[in-house]
Amino acid sequence: ASVETAMIFGEIYRHNGEWKFKAIGQGFKGGLGALAQHFGVNV
Repeated sequence: ASVETAMIFGEIYRHNGEWKFKAIGQGFKGGLGALAQHFGVNV
């Protein structure tokens, strides 16, 4: 069983004026709080 409670499924970004999608699939044990802190958000 997995212990991750939040996940990044992918990124949407622009490259040379074109929209791209990149699959990520990264899980976080601490839920949305851990996910937000990963991106520098103070929780």
